[in-house]
Amino acid sequence: MEYWVWGVDPFGYHLTNLLLHGLASGLVVLTIYSLTGSYLTGTLTGVLFAIHPLSIDTVPAISRRQDILLAVFGLFTLWLLVEGYRREDNRLRTLAVVAYGLALFSKETAIVVGPLAFLWVLFQEQSLREVKAYFQAFYTVSPLAAVAILYLIIRLAVLEGVGGYTHDPPLAQILLFPMEYMLSLIYQADLFSVVRVFSPLVLLIIIFVTVTLYVLLFNRDRSVFNVTYSSVPLIGGLVAVPGVVTLFVLVSNLLSSSNVLNSQMVSWYAMGTTFAVATVSALLVALLSKSSRNGNQRRLNVFFTIWMVIPLPLFFIAKQFAFRDAYFFVIPFIALAVTCFVEALPHLENLQTIPFNNTADRVLILAVLVLLIPTVAASPLLHNDSGWGSSSDVTNESLFDINNSVAQANESTPVTVIGMPTRVQHNPRRLGQARKVTMLQPHSVRAWSRLHGMGNKIKVGGFRSFDTAPQNVSSTTYKRKQVVVRLRYS
Repeated sequence: MEYWVWGVDPFGYHLTNLLLHGLASGLVVLTIYSLTGSYLTGTLTGVLFAIHPLSIDTVPAISRRQDILLAVFGLFTLWLLVEGYRREDNRLRTLAVVAYGLALFSKETAIVVGPLAFLWVLFQEQSLREVKAYFQAFYTVSPLAAVAILYLIIRLAVLEGVGGYTHDPPLAQILLFPMEYMLSLIYQADLFSVVRVFSPLVLLIIIFVTVTLYVLLFNRDRSVFNVTYSSVPLIGGLVAVPGVVTLFVLVSNLLSSSNVLNSQMVSWYAMGTTFAVATVSALLVALLSKSSRNGNQRRLNVFFTIWMVIPLPLFFIAKQFAFRDAYFFVIPFIALAVTCFVEALPHLENLQTIPFNNTADRVLILAVLVLLIPTVAASPLLHNDSGWGSSSDVTNESLFDINNSVAQANESTPVTVIGMPTRVQHNPRRLGQARKVTMLQPHSVRAWSRLHGMGNKIKVGGFRSFDTAPQNVSSTTYKRKQVVVRLRYS
């Protein structure tokens, strides 16, 4: 449909992605409001999702629309299911089943929406100890299960197997998937290196502040010996995590034929992991130190947490993780942080009546604000150059040179393209830039030529990767029995 409207003009395709991202942000507001019952929580979550750095990896790339569609239909499924369950409206439940089918056919990762729906319905039961509650929850979401089974049958029949891309990355890279996933949610760029802060000093400050909060809040009624003894695991964890990560990567690089991470990436992993562990620890300490917790709120927090971690097995099965894969799963992370923040705000007025909770709430608000600093700092709202614009210029120039060379030959003449640009390597010290910027792939060159009426057989070799997008493209064409296009860059 889009090709009928826009042809090969990329403007319309980018516009569609942008509109879908706006629709997804609106559905975030509706879904989180429906789950939490708070307009403020839903609105803040939707706004933060709209400006989150993960959108840089997903929205500008036309070929990554499936991740946006997964978010749109996945959110639509949850919202319709929740509203249909509460209103006892079968029409909404039927629409939820349709939306779930569309989500599955957008991207197979949507399979997790079914278990999430089951979990939410289960949490509406008063007691989780009764077997009847589980049967009732399964009966409610059984239409979603039927759609998932039907999808798997169709997939197996059409693809003659599970299908999907085949990847065989090094074991070290696979084992780093959970850490990369965590960084995609919390620490998208190496913020401390960008602002040129002395990294060891930052590590010491983060560790000191977190341990201090732990001692003051969680152990305020214990002896000094017990405080020190119980703090040792936290201190050891905070110190060990970046060290273990760095050591693991260095050993992996020695054992692997190609380096898994360079020095910049090691710094990003170490700093990001330490930052994430410290801030999340402070958040958990503040939550645990609160004198009372609402049972429904506790279940909602568990629901958001499971929503965050549920895709991890899929990453290991597929042997692949990219920042764009976290587009749908960053929503519960933002919602959980905003929920804690909004819940703590009213308590700050009760300084005289509940001083203990007030202290915890202050720490809770501070922890959430600090946790969101890297997200806001790397937001596309604050940066003009995401890396896609310059790579798009290189792509256009390369395709223009290739088309000019191929147009001068007969359709029976084979064409070989050497030096084709494929991607720009990620630099974690560049705020507001995409984690993975891809340019041309062999299939995209062949498809582009066919769309322009060229039926030549095209071979591609000598792929080029860059640390930064090159400024100019030039080509040299050799014509004998075949056309050879050699691309060069400055």
